[in-house]
Order: sequence, then structure tokens, then C-alpha cells
Amino acid sequence: MMYLLLIQALLLWTTARGDDTLLVNIDFPGSDFLNLPAPDAEYCQLACTFSLRCTFFTFIIKHPQVASFTCFLKHTDNGLPLQRNPLQDAVSGFSLTTAELSKKRCLQKTYKDVDFLGNDIKVLVRDAKECQETCNQYTYCQFYTYITENYTPDPSLRNLCFMKFATRKPSPPVINILKGVVSGYSQKGCSESNTCDGLCDDYLLPNIDFTGNDFDQILAPDAQNCQIACSNHPRCRYFTFLTEDWTTDNRKFFCYLKSTESPMPPKVVGLTNVISGFSLETFGLQKRCVDRVYQDLDFPGNDRRVVKVDSYEACQTLCTGDDFCQYFTYVTDEFVNVGQRRDCYLKDVLAIPMPPKVNNLKNVISGFAQEEGCQEFAG
Repeated sequence: MMYLLLIQALLLWTTARGDDTLLVNIDFPGSDFLNLPAPDAEYCQLACTFSLRCTFFTFIIKHPQVASFTCFLKHTDNGLPLQRNPLQDAVSGFSLTTAELSKKRCLQKTYKDVDFLGNDIKVLVRDAKECQETCNQYTYCQFYTYITENYTPDPSLRNLCFMKFATRKPSPPVINILKGVVSGYSQKGCSESNTCDGLCDDYLLPNIDFTGNDFDQILAPDAQNCQIACSNHPRCRYFTFLTEDWTTDNRKFFCYLKSTESPMPPKVVGLTNVISGFSLETFGLQKRCVDRVYQDLDFPGNDRRVVKVDSYEACQTLCTGDDFCQYFTYVTDEFVNVGQRRDCYLKDVLAIPMPPKVNNLKNVISGFAQEEGCQEFAG
């Protein structure tokens, strides 16, 4: 999993971060750059540390105007919050130091009465420990929710283990059309993971919509990246991508991952400015990344660092050589703002396993997969 593969590099990078003190009923208002679901404040602190840009955070347990279990990642240039206010059911803190991070390399904690929603593959097990062990055995399983014997809304769900598979391909949170920029992805591991030999595009179906059966959606700059996202997800059988020419609403670049019991979509219709296709696993093919770049597309946000270089090729090379960089945006000499020309924005994504949604639910237990060295069940 990316989480443990990158932690060693993160330990080398992080120097004078914060500490592991959690400030209960304290809010650091403002300075937000990202919010995400989190099961508790300790997870929120790890997410802050792994974001690299984050210097402090506030975790909301419950609030009338904010979704429960929301983690707000925050940044200021000096690393200090602008304000510190009392707030019931909020917990705040700082990004971890090297020493503290090394103690928390495993997400061993389990969460009673907390449900990680979505992206399920279910199996029948004896208990929560077996559920976690089953998740550990599946390469793509990142987290799980187990239904205990005391679950009352639907007794037929008792003792079921719902394994959760997050989309593995890094996905920009926003994609914009912007003249004078070039964006693309890191090329780490691309050549050895490609078995298509130029055939992958043959499996794309323009102006065809596989209607319904969505289980996840991400943003992708083109259908090829949507195809890769589907192929890298064990639940995905097929997908539909809305191109940059889509004008019906504001869903340009939306990639819908789809699943049914049958390998074939039950409903296929003609629709302009969409592209559909199947997981490459269906054809015994593999492709982990696309080597093309995207003229006049901007991937805003998630900036790791900015450096001046002479070309987008040099920018992509820097991204590929950076352990944390997942994608980039380069500003060309045609960009309207002269001061930003030749800026190379290296961008990262959170390497921590991330449930898409976290809710309270009585008589369930949730947790994360454990890699070697993290096998003790903490239930």
C-alpha cells in the first residue's frame, strides 16, 4: 500500500514539525486548504502530516453546520494558527514530528460504532479480527467495516465483513481549462507496468454511455486515465467518462466507475461527448499510467513545491524523481501572468488510506488493513 511505501521517505523529509498533543474543545478557525472524512482526531493528525503542506488541523466530531467526522487541514507560512477559539466537540493540533510519526506508522486502532461507507465487497466472517485479517490478505483492501451480532436494523447483515477498496490512481481534486499551462502525471513505474502495446485505446467506445451502476466517481483529464482508474480498482467492471466538450451541465472530466454482478452493463445508450469502456483486466491487459501531457489543462491545488524550469518536460522529470509528487502543472511562456511563467508546480496527494465517508452506526466496527509488522488486532 502507498501508505507504508511512502512513510520512510516522509520520515527523511519531515524535520521540525509539530507534536502529538491534541487540544480538546479547541478550534483553529480559518487557513483551510482541504477537508476530508476522518474517524478520529489522531487519524486527522496523520492526514495532516502526510499532506506535507499541512501545518495544523481541526477535527470536528459534531457540529450543527459541519458534517460530523470532518478533518480540516490548514496551512500558514509560519506554521501557526491565526486564532485559537474554544469550540465544543472540536479537537485541534499540529503536524507530527519525525519522532512521533515513527511511533504511529500503523493505523492499528479500530472504531466501534463507526461505519466506513461505500466501495464494498462483502464476505461472511466470524468476528472483527477475522474481518481485518481478510482485508489484510487482499492487495487492494485498505479499510473495512464489520457488522456485529448485535446489529438490529437488518439481522441478515450480521457477521458480514464489508471490505473497502479506495481508487488507487491519484486523482486531481479539480481540473480546469486554462490557457498557457501544461499538466501531467509522474512517470514512476510506467514502462514496466504497461502491457497494452498500443491496444488500450481500442477498448474505448466514444459517444456511448453505460447508464447507472456507479459506485465511485473521480476527476480525470481524459478517458485513458479513467480507464486506468477502473482497471486499478478490483470492483470496477466498466466506466463512463464525460469529456471536456460536455456542455449539458458542469460535469466535464467526471469519471464514473461502475460495477454489476454481470461483466456486461445492463443499459447501453448513445450519448454525445462521453466515452465508455471496460476494465483492462477483462482483456488480460495492464496499464498504470499515461505518458501524455495535457495542454491548457490546470490541476489546481495540492502544491508540494514550486520551482522554475525551462520546459514542461523538465517539470515532469522533476515530478517523476520526487517520491511524493503524483502530478504537476507547468506554466508556459504564453501564460498571461508574466511572473508565473516557467513555474513548475509539483503536486502530491494524501498517501494515507482515506474512507470516502464516515458515519456513526451502532454495533459495527471499522478499521484499516495492516501490513507486515502491523498485524496485532486492536479491537
